[in-house]
Parts: sequence; structure tokens; C-alpha cells
Amino acid sequence: MIINKDGKLFGKISVVDIAVILIIAVLAVGIYMKFGGKTTEVVSTTGQEIECTFLVRNVRMYTVEALQKGGPVSDKTSKEYIGDITDVRFEEGRYQVNMADGTFKSATPDERYNVYVTVRFNGKTGENGYYTSSNKYLSVGATVLFNSKWAQCESTVDSIGVVE
Repeated sequence: MIINKDGKLFGKISVVDIAVILIIAVLAVGIYMKFGGKTTEVVSTTGQEIECTFLVRNVRMYTVEALQKGGPVSDKTSKEYIGDITDVRFEEGRYQVNMADGTFKSATPDERYNVYVTVRFNGKTGENGYYTSSNKYLSVGATVLFNSKWAQCESTVDSIGVVE
């Protein structure tokens, strides 16, 4: 018999002891996978000049003018410095309207603009994207809430790359 009447495996090891050992092993593997598994490796360790263009959608002219004043940009949440504004261009704002028949139509809101804010910073390149000097991850399509001295904006990364 494999398990005797006292609940011991082969008469020597308790089934409860085996269950505890298995639980500890599973927890150890889980902790290793969470904290000691493969990390994203930064390819470049030296600072590179990186240029990132943020798209800020459907804002008033007041915000456009505030962004045109330039200056430093920081992450709204962490308050960490991202870089300096080097260029600002804008165009009429656009958005998609869902029609009653299920189609979408492009519309232009009154006195709203899409703004392209170009920011330069020293950073690093990695496997999956770019990192600021404070290790904030940036890639095309990422949403970034940023503050400048005169404006606070929600944006998406429109383009990003190393300055040649």
C-alpha cells in the first residue's frame, strides 16, 4: 500500500508534508518569475539625443500659444523631467463622429487644433522603445500626460527616434 492508515506515504512521509513542500516550491517559482525573470535590457548605455513628437488633440488656441512659448516638459504623474520643447506646429482639429447608420464621418470642431509638440532629450534606446534620462519608457502610440511651464496636456507619442 502506498499510503497507510496514518496518512503517510510509504509509511515514512506525511501527505500534508508533501503538500506544504509543493506549495512552497510553487511560490518560489512564482516569486522568481515575477522578480527575477527576464528583464528588458537597455541596448544603449550612453546618452543619445532623442527627438520625440507628441500629438495633443483638439485644444484651444490658448493652449497652442502656451506650448509655443517652449521650455522644459515633465511627466505629470512622476514630475520627472522629460526634455525641452524645440518645435510646435498645429493644424485644424479633427475627430470621428459615429453616424446613426454605423459609419464614421470626419468632423472639424470649431476653434480646436491638433498640436505637434517636438521635444528633445538625452536618453537611451532599448529592445522595445526609448527611455528618458529618468528611465521613462516612450514608444509610438504611448499616452503621455505632460506639463510645461504654461500648459498641461494629454498626448500620444506620434514619432520618436535618435537624432542623427
